[in-house]
Amino acid sequence: MIILKAQNVTKTYAGKEDANDVEVLKGVNIELESGSTHAIIGSSGSGKSTLLHILGGLDKPTSGEVIFRDHDIASYSDEQVTQFRNREIGFVFQFHHLLPEFTAIENVMMPALVQDLSTKEVEKRAEQLLAEFGLKDRVHHRPSMLSGGEQQRVSVARALINNPSLLLADEPSGNLDENNTSILIDLLLSLNKERELTIILVTHDPILAQKCTYVHTIKNGVID
Repeated sequence: MIILKAQNVTKTYAGKEDANDVEVLKGVNIELESGSTHAIIGSSGSGKSTLLHILGGLDKPTSGEVIFRDHDIASYSDEQVTQFRNREIGFVFQFHHLLPEFTAIENVMMPALVQDLSTKEVEKRAEQLLAEFGLKDRVHHRPSMLSGGEQQRVSVARALINNPSLLLADEPSGNLDENNTSILIDLLLSLNKERELTIILVTHDPILAQKCTYVHTIKNGVID
């Protein structure tokens, strides 16, 4: 079953002052099957992250459609797309974006607190995720007390707190050493297998890309 697809997606950014407009995506087409894993690769500036942000509703295409279960999210209002992201999408970035003044469990809980759930229920779910990711003893540690690999696992737990349909990761191993990259790869693959979670990731890491079911290369604004 196709869970998400982009149809003839373009993205053009207006040039500053006298500069020409920049056409980043020139008609991207991609289909994602439910439960599959996808790597998006390409040179710097090729539009990988732009496409990921459009697929996840963080940005809107200049033209084209982004269809999630028969609904074009590119046509959603700001309020609709915010609800869509919170309910259906989990994001993991190269930089963890953890709030330094909050503990690991508080960071994980935040996306779920806007939903109609009790704090106790959200806390229990966050504790389970952190334990599942080997962070049972780090629940009440602030980010500054965690290693880079632990911080990234906290960010993955945060991405999953609302049981999303899609996990989107932008260079998730970019700041990790070889050992922590291996741990992250194993974690993502286990999530895909055990939860049938559809995963899309942008990466420069060929090892991480090769572990995915599908590898898509962006070149000259389109997917080869």
